[in-house]
Amino acid sequence: MSEPLFMTQRKRILKSYQDAGQDFSASTKPYKSTVAFSFQGANTITASSVRWLIARAGQRFEWFGYKIADAVPGDAPSGGYRAATEADTNLSKARTTNGAEDFVIEGISASCRSTRISYAAGDGGASATAGSDIADSDVTLAFNGRAPILDPGSLYAPPQVHSPFNLENALYRALSPLIAVEFEWDRNKVVKIGTLEQIPEGGANTYLRASGEPSTNDRYRVPEGYLWRREGQPDSEFIARGTVTEPVCVPILSVSLPSSVTPAVATIGRVWLDVLIRLHGLSVKIPSRN
Repeated sequence: MSEPLFMTQRKRILKSYQDAGQDFSASTKPYKSTVAFSFQGANTITASSVRWLIARAGQRFEWFGYKIADAVPGDAPSGGYRAATEADTNLSKARTTNGAEDFVIEGISASCRSTRISYAAGDGGASATAGSDIADSDVTLAFNGRAPILDPGSLYAPPQVHSPFNLENALYRALSPLIAVEFEWDRNKVVKIGTLEQIPEGGANTYLRASGEPSTNDRYRVPEGYLWRREGQPDSEFIARGTVTEPVCVPILSVSLPSSVTPAVATIGRVWLDVLIRLHGLSVKIPSRN
C-alpha cells in the first residue's frame, strides 16, 4: 500500500514510533517561555507633566532560548537581569524539549503575563530606596522594576498603564501588532508566523486585559503541525523570535510617589511587558524505566 501524499506531523511522528515497534508515552502539556519587551521613558514635557513611553524598534528576543535559572531575555532593569523561574519557562535545557521527547506544535497562545515599572536612576527615572514609607523590600523591588506591579487605581503607575478606564491592556494592544514572530530550528530553518496580535490569549484572564477570548481553547491553530524533535535529531534546537518592527510612542501623565522616591513627581525610566508564549500540541517519548 502506497504512502499518502500528505500527513500531518502528528500522524508522521506516531507512525515512526509504530513502525519501530517502540512503546511510547504521550502528553499534551504545553511548553512555555517568557521575554520582556520594554517601553523607555523619554521627552518629558515639564509644563504639562506629560512624559512619553517609547517601545524602540529593533528589540529582538527569543522565547525558548533559555532554561530555568538563566537570565530572562529583555533589557535589564536596575540591579541586573532576573533569573528565570517556573513562572517564566518550563524548559530544563535551552532550545531543547524536556526528557528527550518529540513535540508536535499544533497551536500557539500568547499572554501579557505581568507589567514591571522602573523609577530607578540607572533607567533615567527616579531613585527608589528603602525609607520610612517604603519599608518592605518587595515594594522597593516593585519601584525598581524588579517585581511585577498591578496598580488598578493608578496610585503610583500612570493611568495609561493600568487604569481599568482604558478598557484594555493599552500598551500590549499597541505593541503586539508590530512584533514580528518567527520560528527557527537548528539555527537554520526559519518559518515566518506573522505578528503577535494573531496569537490569542490561550489562558485565564479578564476580558478587559485579554488579547482575544480568555480561554484555553483560544489559540493560533496549526493543524498540520510543526515538529520539534528530541535532542540529537534534526529540528531538535528550536526558538521563537519576536522583533519590534516600528517604534510605538505613548504619552503618559506623571504621578506623585512616596517621599523615599526622588524626585517626588516621577519620571518613569522604563515599563516592561512580560510576554509569555505557550506551544500546544502532543509530545511523545520512550517511557521511563524508573
